Amino acid sequence: MKNKILVASVLVTFGFSAFAASNVTLYGSIDEGVVVGKAKHSSTTAELKSGFTAMSRFGIKGVEDLGNGYTVGFTLEQGFLADSGSEHTKGLAFSRESLLRVTGPFGTVAFGRMGALGFAQSTAILRGWAFGTSWGGSAWSVGNVHFGRLNNAVNYVTPSFNGLTVHATYSNGTATDDNKWSDNAHYYGLGAKYTANNIDASIIFEAKDNKGLTLEDQKQKALYHITAGGTYNINGFKPGVIYQYATQSDYYHQHAFGVGMTGPLAGGSVRLGAKYVIRKYDNSYATIADLNEKKANVWTVGAGYEYPFSKRTNLWTYGGYADGAKGWKDTSETNYNGWQVGLGLNHKF
Repeated sequence: MKNKILVASVLVTFGFSAFAASNVTLYGSIDEGVVVGKAKHSSTTAELKSGFTAMSRFGIKGVEDLGNGYTVGFTLEQGFLADSGSEHTKGLAFSRESLLRVTGPFGTVAFGRMGALGFAQSTAILRGWAFGTSWGGSAWSVGNVHFGRLNNAVNYVTPSFNGLTVHATYSNGTATDDNKWSDNAHYYGLGAKYTANNIDASIIFEAKDNKGLTLEDQKQKALYHITAGGTYNINGFKPGVIYQYATQSDYYHQHAFGVGMTGPLAGGSVRLGAKYVIRKYDNSYATIADLNEKKANVWTVGAGYEYPFSKRTNLWTYGGYADGAKGWKDTSETNYNGWQVGLGLNHKF
């Protein structure tokens, strides 16, 4: 019996030593709240909402020091719905991020599943929008203004040059690269981020060639984005601006503008933002999603507030309104034509 206890103690001690040596961390966030909304010409809805301000997730990350300025690290992150316990993206063990990275004097190279440069996650550099890609109708994603997560991707980040870094991402197949190269949809991203002297800004060029993809039984043309935005820190208040142009031949052309601010308020922090999206459809796809209009403009305004109960737990509240042009008249989504308010908690561990 004593021998069994001794062996178990050695194994436990070894396990904790290995865990500490590789600096592995378990982390996560649970975001849950009640969101009430009403789209024009639709009924009022009230739902228990998971991931409104930040997707509920858990993850494991670690780093090992190889010496001489080199390290190897990894991130495995899974999203889930706290209100049901289900996977956010069914069938994926680590839907949000799954990558291995090498860092050295040359910069950082990462491989795996990751966010596009203009999206979210550790490899993204989107700047200038107070709500990021979350917060319901105020999310920068409303209006399809960003690429999402990428499979089969490689990301490179240069060392910092007085606050300036250059970022490049390539995906060999945003969904799969099992087919021949010409049948996989590829992503290309190149951007620069500057963080110094109270400025936090970026400019990003992105393209998805849409090879092998069809829409309305027609081959899709390549989609291009260029996004520029930033904030300036004035004693904790950070006003910001952002602009994006997106174009895809035979589908749509779009401008998106946003102005906003984050800052301290009454012991917590406030987010304010107003966004305007101008979208025009080409003739070829004028009937996509039952759209009878050639234009689908939308403007949104939103305000969010977070109050910290502790370093890990925040109370959040939100109110927003969206007004879409005739192109959105039949939608039931408050993100494009209606109002929504919410109240909830976010706990990080």
